[in-house]
Amino acid sequence: MTRVRTTATALLPVMGLFLVLYILFTAMGTLDYALLSPDLWLQSPWVEPGAEIATATRFVYAVVWLLPVAAGVLAVLSAIELLSLVRKGVLFDHRVARRFRIAGIACAASGALDLVANLFTPVILSWHNPSGPFGPSFYFNSEAAGLILCGGGFYLTGWIMAEAIRLKDENEGFI
Repeated sequence: MTRVRTTATALLPVMGLFLVLYILFTAMGTLDYALLSPDLWLQSPWVEPGAEIATATRFVYAVVWLLPVAAGVLAVLSAIELLSLVRKGVLFDHRVARRFRIAGIACAASGALDLVANLFTPVILSWHNPSGPFGPSFYFNSEAAGLILCGGGFYLTGWIMAEAIRLKDENEGFI
């Protein structure tokens, strides 16, 4: 038990640092591209010369790309809460199982939303092209697919843990 608590204690600052860097680089990169550096948009292969990009379109792009980040932040916060519980010695508890399931759902949602954002990026970026916008374009991203699969694993772990706790509580009534 001591090693589990020590490991959770060691992972907490790592997760905290990851959260800060994730927000800083991912969210700020999106905001920079969408709103703060308009010239970057014009360098995209989907944007034709002469396209005048409306501010509302830039906001749509920012929202579409910040949704996966928000889901990712929720996943990391759930993992931090889970590690905090484990650090306190709470292991086989519904709170831990719930954090696993929340982290799983949020992780999978982040990956799925990333795939959707990639799907509609050509449409959004080319919306104001003189010749008209490009259609949606599926782009397989192994990182997003990996997030979906890992999220499923985290969710399954939490579900199994909740079932084990339920069975333990049920069996305690017979003893």
